[in-house]
Amino acid sequence: AGVEAMVRYAATELGVDGIRVNAVSGGPIETDALRAFTNYEEVAQKTAELSALGRIGQPEDLAGACYFLCAGESSWITGTTLIVDGGTTFKK
Repeated sequence: AGVEAMVRYAATELGVDGIRVNAVSGGPIETDALRAFTNYEEVAQKTAELSALGRIGQPEDLAGACYFLCAGESSWITGTTLIVDGGTTFKK
C-alpha cells in the first residue's frame, strides 16, 4: 500500500513535467532466490494451482510488463500499479 501511495503521489507531482510514474507488482517468479527456499517445490506447485494460467511466473513476465510501461503504447498510463501475478490474487 505504501509503494502504491508513493507512485500516485509521484505521478501527480511529476506529471506536469511529462514524467510518468508506475509500479509493477509481481507474484511468485521462478528465480534463483525462490529456488533457494527449502520448500521451493511446494511453493511452485501451489502457485501453479492458484494461477489462472496454471504456472509460476518467469522473469520475462515481469520484464515484458516493465517494457510495456516504458513504451509509447502506455503513454496515458501513470500513477498505477500493474499486477503481474498470473491471476493468483483473484483465484484464492
